[in-house]
Amino acid sequence: GVVALTATLAAPGGAARAQSAEAAWAQTVAAAKKEGKLVLSAPAGNVWRAELSKFQDAYPEIKLDITTAPSRDYWARVEKEREAGQFLWDVRIGGLDTLTYRMKSKGYMSPLRPELILPEITDGKNWRNGFEGLFFDAEHKYFVSFCMYESFIGYFNERVIDPSEIASMEDLLKPAFKGKISLQDPRGGAGLVNMGVAYRRLGEAYVRRLVAEQIGVVTNDPRQQIEWALSGRYPIAIGLPSALLVDYQKRGVPLPMRKMSELKEWSAGVCSAQMLDKAPHPNATRLFINWLLTKKVQAELTAAVELNSMRTDVPPGAPGRVVPADQLADYVADQTEEVMPYQ
Repeated sequence: GVVALTATLAAPGGAARAQSAEAAWAQTVAAAKKEGKLVLSAPAGNVWRAELSKFQDAYPEIKLDITTAPSRDYWARVEKEREAGQFLWDVRIGGLDTLTYRMKSKGYMSPLRPELILPEITDGKNWRNGFEGLFFDAEHKYFVSFCMYESFIGYFNERVIDPSEIASMEDLLKPAFKGKISLQDPRGGAGLVNMGVAYRRLGEAYVRRLVAEQIGVVTNDPRQQIEWALSGRYPIAIGLPSALLVDYQKRGVPLPMRKMSELKEWSAGVCSAQMLDKAPHPNATRLFINWLLTKKVQAELTAAVELNSMRTDVPPGAPGRVVPADQLADYVADQTEEVMPYQ
């Protein structure tokens, strides 16, 4: 149900601020229940749907309408709706890429920073990179990202390819791998994010050779991409969303997929919240975003999807993908607005 608020705060005037936050929270809950609905775009996968649906369990008076769509499809749909004068969406949980930032520049987004009202969320010590580190946009107010984990540009089937054959990204240019690589559609989502990192780290010439000479197929179907990798048809998969790998593992499907980890990048993946302007249910959106970032929900969600929350008080859902604090400077954050030129 309702999240417990900090009773007292150490700083002068802390008790008054806590009371103010409690009043704002109670007001938000009441207004959200009156709206009675939240329209949400969510990441693909049954695990994400199940975890986000817990919001409706916590607030049964609010009907949760969940739709899943990749970035390139979702934003194209939003643009068409807006041309028709329709404002149907409240919030999107999904990855940040050039398409998302373009929507911001078009004025389609509403700042999330003012919506964060719970003290346990606004307290910087509860977040790995501080409160400011939650915001990936240049203005530090629109897009809130809540995961931080080591990301991989791609995976390969180690039953088909001897791991010694792919010791570096340069090895993907070997003649033996020509036509053996699938690429997630690089016009948006994980395909775009990962190719942007490759461009930044390895240069334009590398990316041109990889795409023009080595890629066998481009797909916008992640499940098809996994099936191709498992069958050996396209044993190397670039831009494969990790959320889908978790779904397969939870169903007991053997996954002989090895990570390509040479490029040091960290990601929030699909763990980012974006609020559309003129959202039809603004109070339900505020309630949902604060609920999502609480310790309890972050612990349950990131354990289920096997990712690492940015919260310092939540254990890692993917212990093997923790970004070492002393090596953080060596890593590229692959979804902040500053890396968008490479995408």
